[in-house]
Amino acid sequence: MSRPIGDHAAQRDLLAERYGRVPGRGGRGVLVAVVSGVLLVAVVVGWLIVRSAGGPGVDAELHSWDEPRDGVLTARVELRRDADLAVTCDLVAVDLRRIIVGQLDLEVPAGPDEHLVVSADIPLEGDGVVPELRGCRPASE
Repeated sequence: MSRPIGDHAAQRDLLAERYGRVPGRGGRGVLVAVVSGVLLVAVVVGWLIVRSAGGPGVDAELHSWDEPRDGVLTARVELRRDADLAVTCDLVAVDLRRIIVGQLDLEVPAGPDEHLVVSADIPLEGDGVVPELRGCRPASE
């Protein structure tokens, strides 16, 4: 009933027949698991990137500004947003050495306009030369 020990192929076939293992598939399951894991991680990372970048639509640019007068630098921000979305924009004024000499959180209330230009007066604590728009985000954040 037993087979000779030297017949390795026959023993493998006997074990495969007895336990249901298919010869020659040893590494395929591990490979499939690794590839599936890598794909899952790539999908999750991609989704997180899209989710963080694709939140409520807010796009803003510094449109123009006036010469500083009476300790105030007036800047205009061009804003594109989703309708009925309140927005907060961070504006700073810098001097010739790029040191911040004024700062303002511009609050734009929700409204039906998706494209608008908003004026803001940045209070100065020094010789401000130019405004910088540091970014805009939905007001709820």
